[in-house]
Amino acid sequence: MEAKLRSISKQIHWSSALKAAIFALAWFWFPFWLFALVALYLYFIPIFRSGKLAIPFFVLLALSYFQSSGILFALVFGAIFYVMLLIKDLLVIERRSAYELLVLILSFLALRAFYITFDGGASGAALAWAFLIAAAIALLIHSFIRCFAEEVAVGIPVKKGAGWLTFLFVSQILIVGLFLPLDFVYQSVIVFLTVFLFIDLLPEYLFGGLSPTKVLTAATAVFALFTIVLASAHWGL
Repeated sequence: MEAKLRSISKQIHWSSALKAAIFALAWFWFPFWLFALVALYLYFIPIFRSGKLAIPFFVLLALSYFQSSGILFALVFGAIFYVMLLIKDLLVIERRSAYELLVLILSFLALRAFYITFDGGASGAALAWAFLIAAAIALLIHSFIRCFAEEVAVGIPVKKGAGWLTFLFVSQILIVGLFLPLDFVYQSVIVFLTVFLFIDLLPEYLFGGLSPTKVLTAATAVFALFTIVLASAHWGL
Protein backbone atom coordinates (compact mmCIF):
# COMPACT_ATOMS: atom_id res chain seq x y z
CA MET A 1 0.00 0.00 0.00
CA GLU A 2 2.79 2.40 0.91
CA ALA A 3 4.50 1.67 -2.42
CA LYS A 4 1.25 2.42 -4.28
CA LEU A 5 0.85 5.72 -2.46
CA ARG A 6 4.41 6.71 -3.36
CA SER A 7 3.72 5.80 -7.00
CA ILE A 8 0.56 7.96 -7.06
CA SER A 9 2.42 10.79 -5.35
CA LYS A 10 5.07 10.75 -8.06
CA GLN A 11 2.40 10.93 -10.78
CA ILE A 12 0.86 14.04 -9.25
CA HIS A 13 2.90 17.12 -10.13
CA TRP A 14 2.46 19.01 -6.91
CA SER A 15 3.86 22.33 -8.10
CA SER A 16 1.33 22.43 -10.95
CA ALA A 17 -1.43 21.20 -8.64
CA LEU A 18 -0.66 24.01 -6.18
CA LYS A 19 -0.77 26.59 -8.97
CA ALA A 20 -4.10 25.18 -10.16
CA ALA A 21 -5.51 25.35 -6.62
CA ILE A 22 -4.40 28.98 -6.27
CA PHE A 23 -5.92 29.72 -9.69
CA ALA A 24 -9.27 28.21 -8.62
CA LEU A 25 -9.33 29.93 -5.22
CA ALA A 26 -8.33 33.29 -6.71
CA TRP A 27 -11.19 33.06 -9.22
CA PHE A 28 -13.63 32.11 -6.48
CA TRP A 29 -12.62 34.76 -3.94
CA PHE A 30 -11.02 37.71 -5.72
CA PRO A 31 -12.48 40.39 -7.98
CA PHE A 32 -11.76 39.59 -11.61
CA TRP A 33 -9.01 42.19 -12.09
CA LEU A 34 -7.03 40.76 -9.16
CA PHE A 35 -7.70 37.18 -10.25
CA ALA A 36 -6.47 38.06 -13.76
CA LEU A 37 -3.17 39.35 -12.37
CA VAL A 38 -2.73 36.18 -10.30
CA ALA A 39 -3.59 33.99 -13.30
CA LEU A 40 -1.12 35.81 -15.57
CA TYR A 41 1.63 35.31 -13.01
CA LEU A 42 0.82 31.65 -12.48
CA TYR A 43 0.84 30.91 -16.21
CA PHE A 44 3.70 33.06 -17.50
CA ILE A 45 6.15 32.46 -14.63
CA PRO A 46 8.28 30.67 -15.65
CA ILE A 47 7.89 31.83 -19.24
CA PHE A 48 9.10 28.50 -20.69
CA ARG A 49 6.80 27.44 -23.57
CA SER A 50 4.16 29.99 -22.54
CA GLY A 51 3.37 30.83 -26.15
CA LYS A 52 2.36 27.24 -26.94
CA LEU A 53 -0.83 27.48 -24.89
CA ALA A 54 -1.36 31.23 -24.78
CA ILE A 55 -4.60 31.06 -26.79
CA PRO A 56 -6.21 28.34 -24.60
CA PHE A 57 -5.10 30.32 -21.53
CA PHE A 58 -6.74 33.56 -22.68
CA VAL A 59 -9.89 31.70 -23.75
CA LEU A 60 -10.03 30.21 -20.25
CA LEU A 61 -9.53 33.69 -18.80
CA ALA A 62 -12.40 35.03 -20.93
CA LEU A 63 -14.68 32.18 -19.86
CA SER A 64 -13.84 32.82 -16.22
CA TYR A 65 -14.85 36.47 -16.69
CA PHE A 66 -18.34 35.65 -17.97
CA GLN A 67 -19.01 32.74 -15.59
CA SER A 68 -20.59 33.65 -12.27
CA SER A 69 -18.63 32.53 -9.22
CA GLY A 70 -19.32 29.07 -7.80
CA ILE A 71 -17.50 26.14 -6.23
CA LEU A 72 -18.25 23.77 -9.12
CA PHE A 73 -16.76 26.02 -11.76
CA ALA A 74 -13.84 26.87 -9.49
CA LEU A 75 -13.00 23.15 -9.54
CA VAL A 76 -13.58 22.94 -13.30
CA PHE A 77 -11.40 25.95 -14.10
CA GLY A 78 -8.72 24.73 -11.69
CA ALA A 79 -8.66 21.30 -13.37
CA ILE A 80 -8.43 22.87 -16.83
CA PHE A 81 -5.57 25.09 -15.70
CA TYR A 82 -3.80 22.07 -14.19
CA VAL A 83 -3.95 20.18 -17.50
CA MET A 84 -2.75 23.31 -19.28
CA LEU A 85 0.30 23.53 -17.03
CA LEU A 86 1.11 19.84 -17.53
CA ILE A 87 1.13 20.32 -21.31
CA LYS A 88 3.07 23.58 -21.11
CA ASP A 89 5.78 22.18 -18.84
CA LEU A 90 6.08 18.87 -20.77
CA LEU A 91 4.88 16.89 -17.74
CA VAL A 92 2.41 14.72 -19.65
CA ILE A 93 3.44 12.07 -22.16
CA GLU A 94 0.39 12.18 -24.45
CA ARG A 95 0.59 15.94 -24.97
CA ARG A 96 -1.25 15.88 -28.28
CA SER A 97 -4.23 14.00 -26.85
CA ALA A 98 -4.24 16.23 -23.76
CA TYR A 99 -4.15 19.37 -25.91
CA GLU A 100 -7.04 18.11 -28.06
CA LEU A 101 -9.04 17.36 -24.91
CA LEU A 102 -8.29 20.88 -23.69
CA VAL A 103 -9.56 22.37 -26.97
CA LEU A 104 -12.74 20.28 -26.78
CA ILE A 105 -13.50 21.26 -23.16
CA LEU A 106 -12.91 24.96 -23.78
CA SER A 107 -15.01 24.80 -26.95
CA PHE A 108 -17.90 23.19 -25.08
CA LEU A 109 -17.74 25.77 -22.29
CA ALA A 110 -17.72 28.58 -24.86
CA LEU A 111 -20.75 27.09 -26.62
CA ARG A 112 -22.52 26.64 -23.29
CA ALA A 113 -21.87 30.26 -22.29
CA PHE A 114 -23.12 31.45 -25.69
CA TYR A 115 -26.42 29.56 -25.58
CA ILE A 116 -27.07 30.46 -21.94
CA THR A 117 -26.64 34.14 -22.81
CA PHE A 118 -28.85 34.00 -25.91
CA ASP A 119 -31.39 31.44 -24.77
CA GLY A 120 -34.16 33.65 -26.11
CA GLY A 121 -33.22 33.06 -29.76
CA ALA A 122 -31.53 34.88 -32.61
CA SER A 123 -30.82 38.61 -32.46
CA GLY A 124 -28.27 41.05 -33.80
CA ALA A 125 -26.14 40.68 -30.68
CA ALA A 126 -26.42 36.88 -30.83
CA LEU A 127 -25.19 36.82 -34.43
CA ALA A 128 -22.25 39.08 -33.55
CA TRP A 129 -21.31 36.87 -30.60
CA ALA A 130 -21.68 33.76 -32.75
CA PHE A 131 -18.85 35.04 -34.94
CA LEU A 132 -16.74 35.87 -31.87
CA ILE A 133 -17.23 32.40 -30.37
CA ALA A 134 -16.47 30.82 -33.75
CA ALA A 135 -13.28 32.90 -33.95
CA ALA A 136 -12.25 31.73 -30.46
CA ILE A 137 -12.78 28.07 -31.38
CA ALA A 138 -10.94 28.57 -34.68
CA LEU A 139 -8.02 30.08 -32.77
CA LEU A 140 -8.03 27.13 -30.37
CA ILE A 141 -7.77 24.58 -33.16
CA HIS A 142 -5.22 26.74 -34.97
CA SER A 143 -3.14 26.82 -31.79
CA PHE A 144 -3.41 23.05 -31.46
CA ILE A 145 -2.32 22.45 -35.06
CA ARG A 146 0.51 24.98 -34.83
CA CYS A 147 1.84 23.41 -31.62
CA PHE A 148 2.36 20.03 -33.29
CA ALA A 149 2.82 21.08 -36.91
CA GLU A 150 6.62 20.92 -36.76
CA GLU A 151 6.49 17.27 -35.73
CA VAL A 152 4.52 16.31 -38.83
CA ALA A 153 5.76 18.97 -41.27
CA VAL A 154 2.43 20.74 -41.74
CA GLY A 155 2.94 23.99 -43.64
CA ILE A 156 1.85 27.46 -42.49
CA PRO A 157 -0.58 28.01 -45.43
CA VAL A 158 -2.36 24.77 -44.54
CA LYS A 159 -2.70 25.84 -40.93
CA LYS A 160 -4.14 29.24 -41.88
CA GLY A 161 -6.62 27.59 -44.23
CA ALA A 162 -7.68 25.24 -41.44
CA GLY A 163 -8.33 28.20 -39.15
CA TRP A 164 -10.56 29.96 -41.69
CA LEU A 165 -12.40 26.73 -42.49
CA THR A 166 -13.05 26.15 -38.80
CA PHE A 167 -14.30 29.72 -38.34
CA LEU A 168 -16.75 29.50 -41.25
CA PHE A 169 -18.03 26.07 -40.26
CA VAL A 170 -18.46 26.79 -36.54
CA SER A 171 -20.08 30.20 -37.08
CA GLN A 172 -22.73 28.68 -39.35
CA ILE A 173 -23.42 25.81 -36.94
CA LEU A 174 -23.69 28.27 -34.02
CA ILE A 175 -26.24 30.36 -35.88
CA VAL A 176 -28.28 27.30 -36.87
CA GLY A 177 -28.30 26.25 -33.22
CA LEU A 178 -29.99 29.52 -32.24
CA PHE A 179 -33.08 28.53 -34.22
CA LEU A 180 -33.47 25.10 -32.62
CA PRO A 181 -36.63 25.06 -30.43
CA LEU A 182 -34.68 23.69 -27.47
CA ASP A 183 -33.24 24.99 -24.22
CA PHE A 184 -29.60 26.00 -23.96
CA VAL A 185 -28.46 22.60 -22.66
CA TYR A 186 -29.62 20.71 -25.74
CA GLN A 187 -28.52 23.50 -28.06
CA SER A 188 -25.03 23.37 -26.57
CA VAL A 189 -24.79 19.57 -26.72
CA ILE A 190 -26.11 19.25 -30.29
CA VAL A 191 -23.84 21.96 -31.66
CA PHE A 192 -20.89 20.64 -29.68
CA LEU A 193 -21.29 17.14 -31.13
CA THR A 194 -21.09 18.62 -34.63
CA VAL A 195 -18.11 20.77 -33.72
CA PHE A 196 -16.48 17.81 -31.93
CA LEU A 197 -16.51 15.74 -35.12
CA PHE A 198 -14.87 18.60 -36.99
CA ILE A 199 -12.23 19.28 -34.31
CA ASP A 200 -11.46 15.58 -33.97
CA LEU A 201 -11.03 14.84 -37.67
CA LEU A 202 -9.48 18.00 -39.14
CA PRO A 203 -6.16 17.80 -37.22
CA GLU A 204 -5.93 14.10 -38.01
CA TYR A 205 -6.32 14.92 -41.70
CA LEU A 206 -3.63 17.62 -41.53
CA PHE A 207 -1.30 15.43 -39.49
CA GLY A 208 -1.70 12.58 -41.95
CA GLY A 209 -3.29 10.23 -39.44
CA LEU A 210 -6.83 10.18 -40.82
CA SER A 211 -8.03 6.74 -41.85
CA PRO A 212 -11.43 5.33 -42.91
CA THR A 213 -11.58 3.47 -39.60
CA LYS A 214 -11.04 6.69 -37.67
CA VAL A 215 -13.74 8.50 -39.65
CA LEU A 216 -16.20 5.62 -39.26
CA THR A 217 -15.56 5.28 -35.52
CA ALA A 218 -15.90 9.02 -34.82
CA ALA A 219 -18.96 9.41 -37.04
CA THR A 220 -20.69 6.38 -35.51
CA ALA A 221 -20.06 7.59 -31.96
CA VAL A 222 -21.33 11.10 -32.74
CA PHE A 223 -24.38 9.73 -34.59
CA ALA A 224 -25.26 7.51 -31.63
CA LEU A 225 -24.98 10.43 -29.22
CA PHE A 226 -27.02 12.60 -31.59
CA THR A 227 -29.76 9.99 -31.59
CA ILE A 228 -29.83 9.82 -27.79
CA VAL A 229 -29.86 13.60 -27.39
CA LEU A 230 -32.52 14.19 -30.03
CA ALA A 231 -34.72 11.43 -28.61
CA SER A 232 -34.54 12.83 -25.08
CA ALA A 233 -34.94 16.50 -26.07
CA HIS A 234 -38.18 18.36 -25.36
CA TRP A 235 -38.93 20.14 -28.61
CA GLY A 236 -40.73 23.44 -28.17
CA LEU A 237 -42.66 23.26 -31.44
